[in-house]
Amino acid sequence: MIVNQFRLCLVTNMQTIPFPQYKEFILQAVAGGVTLIQLREKFKNVTQIRDMALALKAILDPVNIPLIINDYVEVAKEIDADGVHLGQSDISPYHARQLLGPTKIIGWSVETPEELEMANQLTCIDYIAASAVFPSKTKSDCKTIWGLDGLQKITQQSKHPVIAIGGINQQNIRSIMEHGASGAAVISAIHDQKNPKKAAHDLIMEINQFT
Repeated sequence: MIVNQFRLCLVTNMQTIPFPQYKEFILQAVAGGVTLIQLREKFKNVTQIRDMALALKAILDPVNIPLIINDYVEVAKEIDADGVHLGQSDISPYHARQLLGPTKIIGWSVETPEELEMANQLTCIDYIAASAVFPSKTKSDCKTIWGLDGLQKITQQSKHPVIAIGGINQQNIRSIMEHGASGAAVISAIHDQKNPKKAAHDLIMEINQFT
């Protein structure tokens, strides 16, 4: 079931880490319970994104973990990634669906009630991301900080599964799920931990109580 893939998404944050070292981090996180990887590297060019996507796909395909690409729909199509995640300033989900076909994952970030209304009118997306639930040090330009009450309203109104993103960690993951999220996307909650496998395991154990 596709919703199960959304339970625990790890958003990449490679920065200056050499890929062989980052590869081990990814594999440890996956071994701990990450169910989806989103390649999101805002400070790399399209060639670097393509190279990293291919390298990630090579290690994720054998363990059946989907790889989705943030923003770069053409790269996702070229390397046959499992899908894309789009923000409000990226190409339209409808256009992405035309390019990628009917079987690929398409997610869309929702930052305002108006954007939620637009998302509910779309049949070409598989999930929405409630951005951001809490303040996030990796994304400082969010239009809305939804909070738990806002998240609950989104999950009640959305026609699509809702992934919570923004400031999600071990301390609040249970509350996220209690307020109706189908899963969570995280960066710091795994990247900033000494043991990425344990960090992912602790998160997915909380999530699995609700899915």
